Amino acid sequence: MKNVVLIGLTFVVLSCAVTGSEGRRAERKAREEAKAAEIARMVEERNIRFVAQIAHPLGGGSIHLTSEYTLDIAGDSAVAWLPYYGVAYTADYGQTDGGIKFSENPNFIVVDEDRKGFTIHMEVKAPKDLYRLNLQITNAGYATLNVSSHNRQSISFSGIVKQLLNRDP
Repeated sequence: MKNVVLIGLTFVVLSCAVTGSEGRRAERKAREEAKAAEIARMVEERNIRFVAQIAHPLGGGSIHLTSEYTLDIAGDSAVAWLPYYGVAYTADYGQTDGGIKFSENPNFIVVDEDRKGFTIHMEVKAPKDLYRLNLQITNAGYATLNVSSHNRQSISFSGIVKQLLNRDP
């Protein structure tokens, strides 16, 4: 008799555990779908803020960033304030302002979509350099930014994307 009660009790506990895990899976899937829809809306509206968390220079190891470095895409304009680690092929005499900084309208912006997310290609002519930027955004909100220029080695950044709240560059 004890065995029958023990088996019955075990069956009830296991069925509750399975039902609970299915509920958590459904909730997680709903959150993932909502996040993917939010990312798609941000890309469609071109209202994106990329926040760099890790810099990956071409000639060295990864550098974790402690300040907030961003690339903002607002409509037809792009504003970047990113650090630079690597070799500069040309530099102005007495230059103290390093990094990748510009506030320009890109020459072009092309958006590609696949099942994992979006890729945004753009080219920006800054006063002292020409930058080619590729921003790969996953449906989960993580992103990788690859920056190449004429006067410096390439560099990439890993981080997250957010909705750009203030559209004034």
